[in-house]
Amino acid sequence: MAGSKRRRFGRPRDSSRYWETVDDDRDDRWATGRSSDRGSHRDPEPSSRMTRGGPDDDEESLARIAARRAVRRMKDDAETPEFGRMLIYQAASAAGDALIAIALAGTLFFSIPTAEARGRVALYLALTVAPFAIVAPFLARFLDRSRGRLRATMVIAALGRGTLAWLLSTRIDSLFMFPIAFGILILSRAVLVVRGAALPQLIPEGRTLVHANSSLSRIGAIAGMVVGLPGVALLKWPGVGTELLLTSAVYLVGAVAAVGLPKVRGRLDIKEQMGARRKARSVSIRQGLVALSAIRFLVGFLVFHLAFSFRRESAGSVGLGLLVGAAASGGLLGALIAPRLKRMLKEEGILALALMISGLTGVVVGLTFSTQSAAGLVLAFGITSGSAKVAFDSMVQRETPEGGRGWAFARFEAGLQLAWVIGALIPVLVAVPSGAGVLGAGVIAIVFALLYTVGRRRVSRTIGR
Repeated sequence: MAGSKRRRFGRPRDSSRYWETVDDDRDDRWATGRSSDRGSHRDPEPSSRMTRGGPDDDEESLARIAARRAVRRMKDDAETPEFGRMLIYQAASAAGDALIAIALAGTLFFSIPTAEARGRVALYLALTVAPFAIVAPFLARFLDRSRGRLRATMVIAALGRGTLAWLLSTRIDSLFMFPIAFGILILSRAVLVVRGAALPQLIPEGRTLVHANSSLSRIGAIAGMVVGLPGVALLKWPGVGTELLLTSAVYLVGAVAAVGLPKVRGRLDIKEQMGARRKARSVSIRQGLVALSAIRFLVGFLVFHLAFSFRRESAGSVGLGLLVGAAASGGLLGALIAPRLKRMLKEEGILALALMISGLTGVVVGLTFSTQSAAGLVLAFGITSGSAKVAFDSMVQRETPEGGRGWAFARFEAGLQLAWVIGALIPVLVAVPSGAGVLGAGVIAIVFALLYTVGRRRVSRTIGR
């Protein structure tokens, strides 16, 4: 991190007191159906054995074992209570955002005619990007002046989204839906900024930035997938209001986790902030931002391009479910792959590889377009965009000192959101043929991959001189 000493929120502690696990021996006895009484060795009667050994018990045993393994994996990822709370906060944030997306998709998109859907989606996209010109500078100044404001912002964002989701549950069919949804989105973007700025102070000793960012992305993807089916079920019955009340409760869980983070005091000198911001403008970071913006632009384009294509082909909610499932799976796989790629490539190499794979996949799918190949395309773009985001966040955290991280992530997240919205507006405003649109996206990705690779080589040669 550019030679600066990392300041931590608190001294790492043993996380065994924070994550509760089930005793292995007890679990093994329970899963195999053996009695926990060591003094009794007699087999149960055949009738009782058949009663307890039915299919339902076997299924329950497998579920219990899977849950135990998931808890163990979370414990391994956490290592310290501080990072464990950060993981819980990320999971609650991602789950709440997924539930909000499900509620708005059912209201804005599939419940109304195509022409009206285009108008509503365009209005929603405009609302998502317009205020960033004001919010980004505010967050930059607010976060970098005092170290304690990172934790406060996390608590406020979780409480604010929980409250707005509760308000939205009774106003989903009114014009108030748009400003409320806008407020939720702004707070979600603020969470991305704070997460990037605070993470280097929370990661356990010995863990790389790529590994830590990957852990957060992985837990977020899993949380989004877990709440997907319950969210759709609640949307069908009893209705969107109940689904949004669940969303509010999920956000409040994140607020509790954020309150448990250690407090940090102290203000940062203005000279330290200015010096950190200059390092955030390095050539490598600017080139990485362009590469990631290209990926975000193409993701925004493909999401809405394929959604409207499925509407034209009457795929409807089945097509949406296929897209959402592929995107969530891709994001999870991208988070899993990123640490392994880091063993072979630098962050810059991961970005270039992500663009090239996205481009080649887009060209192949564009030439042989179908519903199944479209799902494969979304899966591939989910993997590449997830890996690229982990790599870019790690680049910024590596090269930007503490005093400029809030400013850097506020600016960069605003730019990435703008790129996503511009890409999404194209299929909303213009009906593009399905295969041709995907093929064009693939060609654009390949062009940006080549430009980014050439630019990186020129910078390396200049530094070598």
